[in-house]
Amino acid sequence: MKDKSIEILVNENFVYAKVLDYFGVEYYKSKNKTLKEVCESHNINPEQLLDCIEGAKPQSGVDTAELKKYPARLIIGYLKHTHELFIKDRLPFILRQINALDTPLDQELISDLKMVLPMFVDDFIHHIYEEEDRLFTYISDLEYFLTGKNASSKMLANINSFSIQEFALHHGDSDDEMSGIRGITNQYDTENIEDLQLKVIFKELQVFDQELTKHAQIENKVLFPKALNLEKEAKEKLKTVYSLN
Repeated sequence: MKDKSIEILVNENFVYAKVLDYFGVEYYKSKNKTLKEVCESHNINPEQLLDCIEGAKPQSGVDTAELKKYPARLIIGYLKHTHELFIKDRLPFILRQINALDTPLDQELISDLKMVLPMFVDDFIHHIYEEEDRLFTYISDLEYFLTGKNASSKMLANINSFSIQEFALHHGDSDDEMSGIRGITNQYDTENIEDLQLKVIFKELQVFDQELTKHAQIENKVLFPKALNLEKEAKEKLKTVYSLN
């Protein structure tokens, strides 16, 4: 393996690209060098690099049915962790590759990617922060209220100003935007792409798309139903509290 070229290794397993990037190696500029040569020139421990390769492989993720057993606060914690991985790891790497992309092949495709992806990332990050600030905070407040940790007056104001059902209706916006990227990339098809960096971008986008789909399923099938039940229980409790007053 150490005597294989970087290009061969990345073509066999695109994860090499991100791990080499993590170690400060511009893999696309070293594609004709062997892994051994790159490790020697950058003072990298090959065994450490290979351990990182193993740890960076896409994970299968948690089982949706298993998550249903947990309270909303733990599901929110898991989703926030995924958000952080998207914002601090997956998307910055893709954007760095897009910004560094310089190939004479298919200039129209490259121009589209350089225009669309930064706008998508900005909108996506805004969506995540809005979700955490509004939806996750509201669901947490519902849980606290039902366990006696939030005042009834605060909960009444929250319920009157927020609707989980309405928020859920707009929840597919990110997937709609990803559908445009799927169109630009022809469903991430790399069969006729020769440029190594462009292949990596397509593979990374494909994995991000798959992760985003799983993430949305957890929110739609686990968090939203659980939150709607919490909201219903909170409304019933509020009726009881204010009828006694």
